Amino acid sequence: MAEEINLSDDDLRELFALFKSPSEEEVRRIYSPEDRLFFRNEDIAKEYSLMQERGDYAMDAWRAVIYFLHRHGYSVTKDGQVVECTTSY
Repeated sequence: MAEEINLSDDDLRELFALFKSPSEEEVRRIYSPEDRLFFRNEDIAKEYSLMQERGDYAMDAWRAVIYFLHRHGYSVTKDGQVVECTTSY
């Protein structure tokens, strides 16, 4: 049986910060506690509006999730085989 992934509020803050900060420089900044972009500073209860094309949205979301999974030690599999997922990070 597969183990369930449970996301904490910090996980959600990190995912949101990754999603809205897609550049390599911004990714470094969201993991720096001294930076204003630090992911733990995110207020996940606030509303957020997207102003981008759907294709860009989809790619940003994909990069955020793949980076998050990789950073937290998860592997992505396809047909039972681990696949290497690359992003622009």
